Amino acid sequence: MAPHNRKLSFTTPILVSFTGILLSFVLIAIFVTFTQKNDFLDDYHGINRNFTHNLAVNYTESLLRENDYILGRAATFFSRNDHLNDMVNLNPEEGLKTIMQLQTLMPSVTSISLADTEGHYLRAPQLRNTERSKTFDVKSRPWFMDQAEASTFSNYTAPYIDYFTHNPTVTIYKPVITPEGKMKGTIAFHLDLTSIGFTLRQMVAPVQGEFFVVDRDGKVVLHPDTGALFKQYVSKKTMSRMTSGEGHLYDPETQDWYYYYSFTNPDWFVIYRVSETTLVDLTRHETNIVVWGFALAAIIIVLFGLYLRHASRTVLMNIINAIKTGDVKRAPRLEAMLSKAIESNKERELAYVRQATIDALTGCKNRRAFDSDIAALMNDHHPFALALVDIDNFKSINDTWGHLNGDIVLRNVAREGIQIMQPVAVSVYRYGGEEFAVLFSGEQLNNAHTLLERWRIEVAKRSWREEGLHVTFSAGLGEWNLETLEQLIIRVDEALYKAKQEGKNRITTANR
Repeated sequence: MAPHNRKLSFTTPILVSFTGILLSFVLIAIFVTFTQKNDFLDDYHGINRNFTHNLAVNYTESLLRENDYILGRAATFFSRNDHLNDMVNLNPEEGLKTIMQLQTLMPSVTSISLADTEGHYLRAPQLRNTERSKTFDVKSRPWFMDQAEASTFSNYTAPYIDYFTHNPTVTIYKPVITPEGKMKGTIAFHLDLTSIGFTLRQMVAPVQGEFFVVDRDGKVVLHPDTGALFKQYVSKKTMSRMTSGEGHLYDPETQDWYYYYSFTNPDWFVIYRVSETTLVDLTRHETNIVVWGFALAAIIIVLFGLYLRHASRTVLMNIINAIKTGDVKRAPRLEAMLSKAIESNKERELAYVRQATIDALTGCKNRRAFDSDIAALMNDHHPFALALVDIDNFKSINDTWGHLNGDIVLRNVAREGIQIMQPVAVSVYRYGGEEFAVLFSGEQLNNAHTLLERWRIEVAKRSWREEGLHVTFSAGLGEWNLETLEQLIIRVDEALYKAKQEGKNRITTANR
């Protein structure tokens, strides 16, 4: 029997080649898998930071800014012409009526207190005359000020229990100082932490987690679960590590990731807490898809190698037989075996791109998109006009027909605006709460008031399913005069405030 010549064997080169290919493939698969795992984790960090930013800017900051603005205007009003003394001491009935009118503008405020420096005070809604109210000393309240401060900022108390309602509250307050510099008293807005926290239940988080607002000590100020108010939710050690305006960090003691956004006044933090287990499960799920893909590809490579080994031997035998017989008419052709290319595609933030710029409830652009668009117009010195639109009596709508119907009102008012503005390339933004913003530029600058009026009329004449429900809005409109963004917003906000004061359901143009 003739000895076997290994040089004529197809088996060894094929096995060596495919072994090298398979080992290289395995090494590449391991490297790509670990790289993908880190990329997935970074992607989720970015998504969670964006959610925290939107929650802070579009909801919390908007709410605080609105209350702060109205408080400042009210303090200015009571500082002139001895209004505070007239309301508190001389004509408390008229004072109570004035304060109640002011409170209707602020759905997040449960009551308003007005006190002079001697301790005489007026509270709206009015308190019943009880033994407890007789012993009440307004000077003992954390918001009472007996010394004037020239700061333009409002003051916030630490969380405390209200003397009369026994409900948890935080008070925003400001001294009433005359233009001559005399201290007249204090005006205070008592925030309804329960109703504000209830609104957080409507927020949809990108991953399973818990979002809330805490003070500098880590105690809860706002939470969807009102039972969590004032509880220690974040350790002081972890709070001390939150030194940036916004960011994220990991707490090894609780094994949680904290995504935060900090405010200066008040000294609060919006926090989105996600457990490490949740992120690990999410990244493991994404990574497993990649691993199974590589495993399937490896199996295919092995099968192709075995097939090529078998096919090459068969072809060789056919060639030998053709040589022996001389029949070359039907000699097989040796087809080139091509291995299947492995494609690995990451599907990451595509599902959240829309969330980054569009408000999920109304379909309008969100506050982040507004900040970006108006900054671009101002940087390019492009003429434009800004309108701020606020739904009239929205707190009353929520209280009477419920928050779900309140959401329906928001969606339908937004839809009416989008149907009018979108065909002429004008964007509607959800500015915060029940407030919308509109930017008019280019050809539509001169049509701004007309377009807003069409929107107002469509909303006012709309019929609603709920009996007795009638929805209107008020708006302020102003052209940009090359001032700062803050000055422009204040000017347009004053026009909106004037529209509210003049009876609502109207559009007021800001002074130049």
